[in-house]
Amino acid sequence: MAYVDDATINAIRRRHPIKEIVERYVTLTKKGNDYWGLCPFHPDNNASMSVSTKLDMFQCFACHKAGNIFNFIADMENISYGEAINLLAKEDGYYVSGLTKKQNPHAKDYEIMSLAGKFYQNNLNSALGNNAIKYLEERQIDRDTIKKFEIGLATDKQALTPFLLNKYDLNDLIELGLSNDNSSDIFNNRIMIPIHDLNGNPIGFGGRIYQTRDSSKYVNTKATRIFDKSKILYNYHRAHNKLNKDNSIIIMEGYFDVIRASTVGVNNCVAPMGTSLTKKHIQILKKITNNIILCFDGDKAGRDATVRALELLEDESVNVGIIRLEEKDPDEFIIKRGKEEFLKKINNPLSVIEFKMNLLKEDKNLNDTKEVSNYLDEIIRELVKEKDSFMVTLTLKKLERRFDVDYKILEDRYNKYKKSNKKDSLSNNLKVNNTKKKLLNKYGQATNNLLYYMTVSPHEIIDYAEKHVIMIMDSKKRRLFNELIYYYHKYGTIIIADLISYLNTKTDVYDVFNEIINMNLKKEYTKEEIDDYIKCVNDYYKINKTDKLKLELNTETDPMKQAKILMEIMKIRGVNNND
Repeated sequence: MAYVDDATINAIRRRHPIKEIVERYVTLTKKGNDYWGLCPFHPDNNASMSVSTKLDMFQCFACHKAGNIFNFIADMENISYGEAINLLAKEDGYYVSGLTKKQNPHAKDYEIMSLAGKFYQNNLNSALGNNAIKYLEERQIDRDTIKKFEIGLATDKQALTPFLLNKYDLNDLIELGLSNDNSSDIFNNRIMIPIHDLNGNPIGFGGRIYQTRDSSKYVNTKATRIFDKSKILYNYHRAHNKLNKDNSIIIMEGYFDVIRASTVGVNNCVAPMGTSLTKKHIQILKKITNNIILCFDGDKAGRDATVRALELLEDESVNVGIIRLEEKDPDEFIIKRGKEEFLKKINNPLSVIEFKMNLLKEDKNLNDTKEVSNYLDEIIRELVKEKDSFMVTLTLKKLERRFDVDYKILEDRYNKYKKSNKKDSLSNNLKVNNTKKKLLNKYGQATNNLLYYMTVSPHEIIDYAEKHVIMIMDSKKRRLFNELIYYYHKYGTIIIADLISYLNTKTDVYDVFNEIINMNLKKEYTKEEIDDYIKCVNDYYKINKTDKLKLELNTETDPMKQAKILMEIMKIRGVNNND
């Protein structure tokens, strides 16, 4: 966003009360001094979003989205912050120059990939694509589906690289994984499935063989400056728009599984493209839903992939369901068994503990008393990880009925392991450099609290903090600290909604500010509390500075320099003693 003076932006904001803006999208109900409604940015059944007319900002206490009217409109309309400002400016009858959408640094890369995609689609729709079309039709992929998923064809009879070289540099084509350094195509004689980033920009391809044998059924675009498989989910840009607040996202293994599901009206599917599910994938999905269904292949590899995914999901606050298929994969299951059977699977997924119960009994002889005892023990150990108390009770009752073991015995065993598990967790936590960890956590919290009160009570705190804080070690929080001081001295006050506009172009600082303002601490504070926060911040700086000087001292051989370092250490300690 080009520079536009703060006064202009703030004037636009003040002409549009936030309650009126939010109510264009969300029904609000007044409770106390604020208004509350269902948050549109995550699945919400509890009216988690607050709208404050006093602060002129919105805040969700579940997903932690927060901001002023421009943030709200930008997120709702999927436009830039500057475009949101101009949207409201136009309602007032004028246009603010300099607020056009910021040029993306990868715009040329997206342009190249988009053109490559169209080239491949043209190949498929020409006489060169007859065999590929026949292959797709045999797989029951019709023309509408081909068009929807922008499927194309790479063929050695119509090379991509010479076509693109008319406009683009070979080095760019090599970097984007389209061409070799000898000006030949990377992809040849493969059906091409375009891959998009989370915002729908074309970033790569999956190429599948269709009329030859190859050790690699699929070849994906290599890692490039715009393509990182660990952060991309195939079909996410379509699927996330299909979700209602209570819907699940279904994770599958491959492109054609997702495409096949779409042919029977199931459009909320994504795939990690042949790589394992990652923590980053889960973080991405958690932003749009709390409900995840794993629907991997029906073979042993799919079962093992499910186990690995559950290990990642274990500590996440999401509801997990599992589908196990009788066929090789979702593609084959839907073709053989049809839409209704697939929908039954989706609507009745296994719980995590049900999946584990089935998994653990696979190699057990449940007619053998000893093996039954081991099986029950393993299940109860797994049940300790279950957070839903109803699920715990229902599972213990199911085990009671299935194996004719008294419920009280099972419950006692569960409680024993639950208690033991808590002790183990505490013991492990204490082993991980406990003193330093506590210090870091204390410092981080003190810094956050200080920044929060500097924002909401600037008149009482900013000058005091500026005078007494030596150094904030965290670079992003240090920048926010300095920005708050600068902004306050420039304007003589801090209006949070205006500050949001000011910080919005400073991405790193705004992210930290958003985290701070979402803390929602009590409004009242004492001078002693502020002094404690400042002391903690300063102590952390002194400890880190002293540690660095000690390292220097250990490696320094020059007596004069050693003496100088010792003087610095003594000076820091002297300041510390006076505090």
